[in-house]
Amino acid sequence: MSESLPEQAPPHTLHERLRQLEDGMYRTPEVARGQLLGLLDEARAAGDVWAQSFAMCLGAGCAFYLGRPRETIELSAGALELAREAQDPALETRLLGGLALAHHRLGEYDRAFEYFLGSLRLAQQHGDEPGRFRALNNLASLYTDTGNTQQALAAQQEALAIARQLPPPFRGSAMTHLIAIHGQLGDHERVLQLAEDSRPLIREHCPPRWLGTITRDVCRALLALGRPGESLTAAREALEEARAHRDLENICALTLAEAAALMALGELPAARPRLLDGLERSREMGSRPLEVEALNLLAGLHEALGDHREALAYARQHFGLERQIHAREVESRSQLLTAEIRLELLHREAEIERLRNVELAQANSALQETQQVLLHRATHDPLTGVANRAHFQHTVQQALSGLGPDEHVALIFIDLDRFKEVNDTLGHHAGDQLLQEVARRLGGAVRATDLVGRVGGDEFTVLLRRVAALDDVTTVAEKLRAALDLPFDLGGGLAQITASVGCAVAPTDGVTAEALQQHADVAMYRVKHAGGNQVLHFEAQMGEPAQQRQLDRDLRGAQERGQLRLHYQGRFNLHGALVGFEALIRWQHPERGLLGPGSFVPLAERTRLILPIGAWVLREACTQAVAWDFGRQNLCMSVNVSPLQFEQPSFVDEVRAALRVSGLPPRALVLELTESLVMRDLDRARSHIRALQAMGVQVAMDDFGTGYSSLSVLQALPFDHLKIDRSFTQALTTEHGPEASSARVVRLMAAMISLAHTLEMQVTVEGVENAAQLDLLRELGCDHVQGFLLTRPLPPQEAQVQLPQPQTSAS
Repeated sequence: MSESLPEQAPPHTLHERLRQLEDGMYRTPEVARGQLLGLLDEARAAGDVWAQSFAMCLGAGCAFYLGRPRETIELSAGALELAREAQDPALETRLLGGLALAHHRLGEYDRAFEYFLGSLRLAQQHGDEPGRFRALNNLASLYTDTGNTQQALAAQQEALAIARQLPPPFRGSAMTHLIAIHGQLGDHERVLQLAEDSRPLIREHCPPRWLGTITRDVCRALLALGRPGESLTAAREALEEARAHRDLENICALTLAEAAALMALGELPAARPRLLDGLERSREMGSRPLEVEALNLLAGLHEALGDHREALAYARQHFGLERQIHAREVESRSQLLTAEIRLELLHREAEIERLRNVELAQANSALQETQQVLLHRATHDPLTGVANRAHFQHTVQQALSGLGPDEHVALIFIDLDRFKEVNDTLGHHAGDQLLQEVARRLGGAVRATDLVGRVGGDEFTVLLRRVAALDDVTTVAEKLRAALDLPFDLGGGLAQITASVGCAVAPTDGVTAEALQQHADVAMYRVKHAGGNQVLHFEAQMGEPAQQRQLDRDLRGAQERGQLRLHYQGRFNLHGALVGFEALIRWQHPERGLLGPGSFVPLAERTRLILPIGAWVLREACTQAVAWDFGRQNLCMSVNVSPLQFEQPSFVDEVRAALRVSGLPPRALVLELTESLVMRDLDRARSHIRALQAMGVQVAMDDFGTGYSSLSVLQALPFDHLKIDRSFTQALTTEHGPEASSARVVRLMAAMISLAHTLEMQVTVEGVENAAQLDLLRELGCDHVQGFLLTRPLPPQEAQVQLPQPQTSAS
């Protein structure tokens, strides 16, 4: 219930013994509770009101940690009266917080909210910083549990600022809550970082159970990031500690985390006994969130094992319990809203008292209308008015849980084709109009009992209840697709679009809302990649990793959102002087952090997004070269060209436009082509290269030596530069130095360098990582080198430091 005690009472043996018991309240609440009963009797016999109040406060804390919230409320209420009699505002603040925590645990959020605010006001009134911290910290937890994550984050940041001025346990408590909030927000990388930073502090200064609490969030984050092995290790280590301290709640939660990791690793038989143990423990403790988690995992486990009867049984239990929890959550949010409104009205009490009865009735009516508006906003998309993602999924779950024998539920996933073109040509206002009209047409094409939802961007979903046959789903899906065929009048401009439509039917294609939507999504993506404007039903062999589909979605808007970056790696002559930079693309993903090209360029190639991305890279690199005055300094900017980009008939014109707009001299640009790229069409490659060189642009063959026809390509095409692949550089030396070099590789590289020089090409060797390699390359006579020994790829502000400094004349 708190981290330290107020220094309010005068020195007294009884008081000192009570303070000493506080640590035991956190670590061994059962033992501390027995000792407190004796001290409470002693305080009553002595007539010490403060000691009675404080003993009951600690007793309430023991009851709370033992999972007895009603006993906590009873003890805290009695102690509160005594604290007021003893005139100790700090203890009164703490007891108000204890009452709030107990009501919070019981799901009575309106009462909890009132007590938390009362605690906060009293702490502010008396300058009680520890009390103010506790109130804000616990308010953040309340907001988290009721889904108000942004308010939770704001309260937690304020609590953390206070905690920095208080003893270490306060900071540990704040960090534990902050980690939980970021877990709720799905910011998994942030969860891992915060946990790593906080673990030493919590281990040294806080109750052992707190480590188990943050480990639960860490395990979930690792699993979400696709790192099940690490999640399993973390869960097992924390489980040992939780068992040593008889921490029942964490034992249950970590057992489920261990089972989830085992399932992700494919160790299904090992996961089953752990899930059953977790389910039994959750029911013994009465923890419905943990019970929901256990039932959901068991349903997924049995579905993976092919035991569909058992999977369905657990799924039905899961849906039933989740439905109860959701109903309670809606009720709790309503209670919280009512409490906030009531507390706001208290500030205007004098004015309300003067209102007449008719005015009060009008206020109540307005309040009811406001609550209805808020409820609608919470469940509907603000732009289109159809169901939002959360409401749609909840409704799907309800429909699935009520399925009878031989009944089906269908989910149709609709993605608009070429929606981006509407935004680009007619503007975002027209795009919004289009989405609104699409929602209207979809709603008019289905029954009143069905539900249309918008899950984000240009993606819509439709729930069909009580479907009799698969043919019915196909008929409705075709009807929905056809409803979008007619042109859209968008404020004077006409737009013609089509749609990619995927379907999934329960129970055949899944028995959970998440599985059904995922499978319909997979079918839709098959249509999308096949050219769009079709309807397709999900089939088991279609499975595509959800992570990859999400990455595809994110990449489609990355350039417009300013998430693409260029890093620059220097190229040097053998005397260490900079001769130019190579521009290398990076993606600053909002959730996954900075991604290298290997993570997304192949995807961009498959989806043809590489065309606008490649054009952006060329323009950005040329603009940066001009900013660095490459023309005057006789430096070159190298840019990699994708096969798809090079194949475009307009490629040479695209390069010419980038040079003209940026003002970069053509001789300062080097375009790097791979052997596999030019081999796709030698005639086009020869034509493009000669046109580029006629403009003054230099052309390099990249990754030379990795193909099968390198010599013939070199003779057929007029390259200016040759870049030898890093695989040869790595084979030049071993960890023992140049004396262990492969004579064959040295001779081969010498031959390649000699051949390039014969063909009047400059040679750059990539992947130089140690001084021994550099010394050998000097002996072999290459022109330029590139690699981590000299510099890594750097963002512009860091790469700029490597530019030659202007010469100043001596006075």
